[in-house]
Order: sequence, then C-alpha cells, then structure tokens
Amino acid sequence: MNNKLVGFASLFVILAARQVSGAESTGVSDCAGVKDVESKSRPYWKSGTLMSNLLVLQGKGEAKFHLEAAPPASQCVFERFDVAGVKVESIRSPFEKSAGTTLLWRFHADGADARDVLVLYDGTASAMADKEVFFVAEERKGSISYYAMFRDQPTHAALKPLVTSIFDGSAKPLATVRWPAGAVEPVIDAYDAKRLK
Repeated sequence: MNNKLVGFASLFVILAARQVSGAESTGVSDCAGVKDVESKSRPYWKSGTLMSNLLVLQGKGEAKFHLEAAPPASQCVFERFDVAGVKVESIRSPFEKSAGTTLLWRFHADGADARDVLVLYDGTASAMADKEVFFVAEERKGSISYYAMFRDQPTHAALKPLVTSIFDGSAKPLATVRWPAGAVEPVIDAYDAKRLK
C-alpha cells in the first residue's frame, strides 16, 4: 500500500513539474538556434487579394471549405507564452514558396477550447498581387476569420501581439466567412471596408 502511495506521489510531482515548465502540448520539439526573420512585416490591405483567396477557397466546394496548407518540411516551437491564463505555442515552419498554400506559423492555444491561428503563404494570391502575400487566419466553429495580410514575411515579433489579441477576443477580423450546410455558396458574415481598400 505504501509503495502505491509513493508511486502515485512521484507521478504527481512529475506531472506538476511538466505543467509548470510548459511541457509540449503539441508534441513539437523546441527550436534550436532559430532566430526571428528580418522583415518590415508590412501590412497589406488590398481587398482584391483577399477576395482571390476566398474565391479559391470557395472553388473547393462545401466539403473542403477549410484552411489547408501543404504539410511543412519541418516545424519547431519558437516560443511559449500565456494569454489570459491559456498556454500558447508559436510553432514555426521554414518558409516555402509554392503555387498553392504553405504554412509559416501555427499558434496553438491549449485548453478545453483548443485553437489554432495560422500564418499562411498563398502562392496564387502572391502571383496575382506580384508580391509575397501572407494571411493570418483562424478556422473556428464553422467560420473562417481573416485577421491580417502581410506583403512580406511577417516576424514573430509582429505576429505575437496580433495573435494575443485574437486569442483574448479583442481583435477584429478583416473578414469572416462560412458555408452553411447545404447552401449553394459561402456567406460573408463580416467585412472590414474601412481597412480593406
């Protein structure tokens, strides 16, 4: 009986230590020697670029109306931080140009309502805009919200305050879209005409 109690106590101490140290909730290893990119992280406000992304998304049809990207070659946890008591991991993937969509960052918020904010490079939108275009978006509860666009690779330093505001609920999306079950096409629930030109 005492051996069982000692074993349970040891297990409890190990689990508590993992929680305090911010153990890997996604199972992704920490980045080693990876630095933030040097970039101006310039925002991009062209509504036509966002609409081209939405048209490609719509072309996939209702069943595939989701944020998707090619699997990254590698990924690592760049930073761990808290937002309103929720643990967040900044998961970095190397920048890969493609005719399609590639994943640059995934910000994973742990907890009962686990969430992922994605930073995606869009090759189609980039070709149309004649510059690199990155979207910051989240798919949640049947809706896809776009929070920002960048005209060059955004830095982690530029993304972190934006992602923090998304997770704490203070960020206003540029656009929010969803595809109601059985509908002919998606609907736009929010569109920020003041910021989008």
